Amino acid sequence: MPNILIANPEYFDEQAVKILKSAGDVTARTMSRSELERSIHKFDAIVLRVDTKLDRKLLSRAKRLKVIGSATTGLGHIDTEYAAKHGIKIIGLHGAHTTSTAEHTMALMLSLARKVPWAFESMKQGRWKRAMFIGAQLEGRTLGIIGVGRIGSRVAEHARGFGMKVMGYDPYASPKGVRMVNLERLLKDSDIVTLHPVLTGETRHMISLRQLRMMKRTALLVNTSRGEVVNSRDLIHALKSGIIAGAALDVFPEEPLTGIGNMFAREARRLDTLIITPHLGASTREAIHRAGAEIAAKVGKALAEGHGQ
Repeated sequence: MPNILIANPEYFDEQAVKILKSAGDVTARTMSRSELERSIHKFDAIVLRVDTKLDRKLLSRAKRLKVIGSATTGLGHIDTEYAAKHGIKIIGLHGAHTTSTAEHTMALMLSLARKVPWAFESMKQGRWKRAMFIGAQLEGRTLGIIGVGRIGSRVAEHARGFGMKVMGYDPYASPKGVRMVNLERLLKDSDIVTLHPVLTGETRHMISLRQLRMMKRTALLVNTSRGEVVNSRDLIHALKSGIIAGAALDVFPEEPLTGIGNMFAREARRLDTLIITPHLGASTREAIHRAGAEIAAKVGKALAEGHGQ
């Protein structure tokens, strides 16, 4: 029987584990980097999320590994080039996290517009300072969506429900119901910009100081796609300088963020214009259930077809 590692068991519920147990001998355990280095050679398949990084050094030790199942859309946490060269099949997901990520995008948008985190913090300290937290309505505002695929299109649906005007930029998509414009026009005309592109060489740092300067000084930026899409230092400078009015980030160039001394945690404590969350876009019970079951079934099928022999 193939040996299967569930590297992030907190994200795979009973149904997913049951499916995988029908395909092989399952070990469900969160391992440190050093533990994984010592034991990765035992496994024919690994099921994981973004919290586990499979770089070249780790994969070079994985002599039996034939299948990697990542319950994610992006695969930036895996050295896909090395895996492909060594015959390791990589399985990802498309669409399982659309609803959860789109809803989290709206939650961040509303939190920024209505100053929810700072009002909450003030209330915890026993203060009642309503005038300090006068926010902005979404109705009538223009939302610019960069990357109008599954998630971007769902965000557009939600935004229209709030009475927002929606425009989009995506050189590879022409979705119905979204007015498509060039990037410069979107940045100049939007009250809120939300990012949903696939991470490529073309989209890496596509939002840097030059693009931020195109935005309104009252504009807000939301990123639930990939951290590398935004030049982090340029964004922090833009927030400190008042080039834009606020930003909410669910993703970061290097994850996880640990320690109160990292740049984002430090600046979030100092700025009342920056919200950060720990990559929660796909973290709902419903999304975890669906993604876990789908990736388990696909890994099981791949092993049955001989990839784990």
